[in-house]
Amino acid sequence: MVHKMTCHQRRKCCQFSLILSQVHLQVDDNNWRETKFPDLATKFNFLTSCISQLNRDIPSSQLTYLTCIEDVYKYYTTPVQRPKYIELRPQSLPLNVKIVMQSIKKPLNQT
Repeated sequence: MVHKMTCHQRRKCCQFSLILSQVHLQVDDNNWRETKFPDLATKFNFLTSCISQLNRDIPSSQLTYLTCIEDVYKYYTTPVQRPKYIELRPQSLPLNVKIVMQSIKKPLNQT
């Protein structure tokens, strides 16, 4: 079965190949996604280029899991889902956070 790439995925592939050429990371053309980072400096340079060119930060909690180019590619092709605060269940919030649905207004002349 042949996997068809979406337009978004093709664009990401092109961006990744450009970043790879800028970082001077040696990759096999057929298996470029399987390429592991040879050292931390190369990983840092590659991820820094990705962040600046793809306009999406990588949280420090994810850095350990990004061991090869495939991991970084999957991270950047996964859509970002941002929950609306109103939709969050109280159970999922930290104990020190409380959402008040009604706004509280103070009179302007109150000091």
